[in-house]
Amino acid sequence: MSLVFLVFTNLVLITRLWRQVSEGGVNWRLWGTKMLIELAGLALFEWHSWLLAAAATVVVMNLAGILWEALGWRRNAGHLALGMVYLLALSVWFSPAFGLKFWPLIDSAFSALSRLTAFDAIFESSFSTSAMLVLFGLLVATSEMNLAVRAVFDYLNLKPRAAADADEVDVVAYDRGRMIGFLERGLIYAFVLGGHYDAVGFVLVAKSFANFRHIGDRASLEYVLIGTLMSTGLAIAVAELINHLMVS
Repeated sequence: MSLVFLVFTNLVLITRLWRQVSEGGVNWRLWGTKMLIELAGLALFEWHSWLLAAAATVVVMNLAGILWEALGWRRNAGHLALGMVYLLALSVWFSPAFGLKFWPLIDSAFSALSRLTAFDAIFESSFSTSAMLVLFGLLVATSEMNLAVRAVFDYLNLKPRAAADADEVDVVAYDRGRMIGFLERGLIYAFVLGGHYDAVGFVLVAKSFANFRHIGDRASLEYVLIGTLMSTGLAIAVAELINHLMVS
């Protein structure tokens, strides 16, 4: 993967994560801000006619996201599918065939800034291709895989309930589960990326103790078990893929 693709794609993934954390109905201001941030990110690259195609992709995919949000049908699965299409389209426009690259001024400014700190080695390595690839994997594991897990919850109707015999979703528990999932997948991704598979067990054991109270509630137990197994498997898969890409 090229650095130009990873930098812009990470920006898109960060805005998508922001949308997930801020979800709560169709928020036109949020979607508009998200789209403007992504369009502003294109200013990092030298003018090229193919930038128009990238800009059109940004606008179309955000409008599609707003439409899908308004429809409200299979919301998580739809946003996951749109995200995959979005990244595939960007992989075309930012491929070597189209020659998009950063403005020379940006490279010069970056070099000048790195000389103003004693942490220049850390500063420079943070914006390398390998660092951006690691960040890409982290964002996919935490944010995009959250949509995959929640799409399964939607399909199986496994959202936590306010009471065992109630149909009302426990929104507070569901939101807490999302944040726990972010942290869980992030930690597992980091451990696997560093080759510390043994540490993954500590994360799972800690979560098991935390959810011991659900032992008598089958629905809640299934919700926790399926979420944990999916989160663990997806985080490991993403980490192994990133490890492979970094070696190759």
